[in-house]
Amino acid sequence: MTRATRKRSRKDLPVKAMTLAAVLAALDRPGKLPPTRQRDLRSSVKRVANLLGDEPAAVPLDIAGINARLNTINPLAAGMRPKSLANIRCDFLAAAKVCGMQPVTASKSLSPEWAKLFKRLSGRRAHIGLSRLARYASARGIKPGDVNDDVIVAFIAALRNGSLHRQPNRLHRQVTLIWNEVAARVPGLGLRAVTIASFRGPPERIAWSLLSAAFKQDVENYLSWAGGSDPFDPDARVRPLASGTLRLRHDQILAAVTALADSGTNPRTLHSVADLVTPNNLRSILRQRLDMVDGSANVFNHLLAHVLLQIAREWVKVDQPVLAELKKLVRKVPVPPSGLTNKNKRFLRQFDDPDTFRRLVHLPDKLWAEVKRDSRPSFRTLAKAHVALAIAILTYLPVRLQNLADLTFDTHLFLNAGAGATSTLEFSNGEVKNKMELAFDVPPRLTKMLLEYRDRIAPKIIGRRPKRLFVNRDGTPKSSRSIATLVRTYASKRAGIVLSPHQFRHLSAKVLLDAQPGAFEIVRQLLGHKNEQTTVNAYAGIDSRRAARHHQHLIETAIEPRIPTPPKASRRSSAGR
Repeated sequence: MTRATRKRSRKDLPVKAMTLAAVLAALDRPGKLPPTRQRDLRSSVKRVANLLGDEPAAVPLDIAGINARLNTINPLAAGMRPKSLANIRCDFLAAAKVCGMQPVTASKSLSPEWAKLFKRLSGRRAHIGLSRLARYASARGIKPGDVNDDVIVAFIAALRNGSLHRQPNRLHRQVTLIWNEVAARVPGLGLRAVTIASFRGPPERIAWSLLSAAFKQDVENYLSWAGGSDPFDPDARVRPLASGTLRLRHDQILAAVTALADSGTNPRTLHSVADLVTPNNLRSILRQRLDMVDGSANVFNHLLAHVLLQIAREWVKVDQPVLAELKKLVRKVPVPPSGLTNKNKRFLRQFDDPDTFRRLVHLPDKLWAEVKRDSRPSFRTLAKAHVALAIAILTYLPVRLQNLADLTFDTHLFLNAGAGATSTLEFSNGEVKNKMELAFDVPPRLTKMLLEYRDRIAPKIIGRRPKRLFVNRDGTPKSSRSIATLVRTYASKRAGIVLSPHQFRHLSAKVLLDAQPGAFEIVRQLLGHKNEQTTVNAYAGIDSRRAARHHQHLIETAIEPRIPTPPKASRRSSAGR
């Protein structure tokens, strides 16, 4: 066999993918690196493999794939500081470079054309946002006038495959936005606009504008009636729906229209809400919704079916034979099992580790200390104060999100600063979702934080004492969605915990049932449920774990080896001795 033939045969052989074990082997070559640097890089490779949950030999050296998996790891949840994880990522990329992997090549200095462009840029946004692109292009001889969609795509692809950038999609969009701003603002350089990157998925619901005017008007009329716009109307709804429920009804109607359109119906043929609840259309809606979840039980689908039935009965007022047929269709929708969803069960498992609970409880104190240290308060200081107060309130007083957003001093929050005085948080029955009056004593530590916020911290930022607890910098009320986003973001970044404001209610139930198995009545009163069965249905699974734990303890106690006690000596034998 000739040399050329042997080369061709080697090319035909399957190439074994390089793994992290190969990176370690490359680092072990003598004279490659100083001993200390070699130790650090080896450690980073092993730490990455450990974070990914596998041995180095089982992890392919796929930078884009490794980066995507590392982005899902919260450093605090993994028991390290964010800076430590950043150092590991940096050293790991350097280790991969040692074994021959080519990272994103970037010029240390800008080419004359890019340097000329940067001299004409004003503001840090453009300089920082385009610095990576400029150095990448300088290393390849690409001039600013040559930048187009293909150059941007190649730059981002090289970034994905040769670096561990945490958010390449965000960088892609940011670079295209800033480049177009510069192209429009700096004339005379021949810069061309590029396509703005977008990573949003297609809309899940049909556009409201695609529906007929008659249908949209009928929906508005129904929602107005359901909200009790005219309580003296002889045909008024017995119990008007709350504003949040009305928004949900609008979304449910839109979801029904979307399902009907997906099943083949032209949405412009719908002229009233009554068209949704004909037997044929309801059957199509429910079948389409079930197909979306492979026929499994789904809470939204179950509620949607019953809402459409309610609309048919209350608003459309269908005849009894039609109503009976609609009820048969609704009964065929699978009923979701009672209890917590899998998402909420995963959430509560985080707190089986006591350290996780401690990080959450101590987070408000850490944030509050930072707020008080801030010598130049800004809207960021205000946001941090809001997160600290929201998490502290929800930890001790698990109210619903909308009630949290509505908190007002001297209306809901009654604060007393005196020694031994009691502060309270109160909601009337008309302000609570299920019309159950709520009242809580505010812990002294939280009372002190609220007083400091109202009297000193907030006035420095908004210019006056706030009436509402959660306000924007201009004094307007902060939306419940903004509060929820802040809580989720800070809890994840600063405590390594993934949770929403509503899940504090589930956590409170867990804490109570851990301490007192079977204490459903106490949980009901704390969460403000109308009846105990609601509480039992939601948290019976939590309590069954406690019962099983107690059962295991009894078994272990029963089989525990017992040391036999020596027989007592009789009085007669003791006297003889």
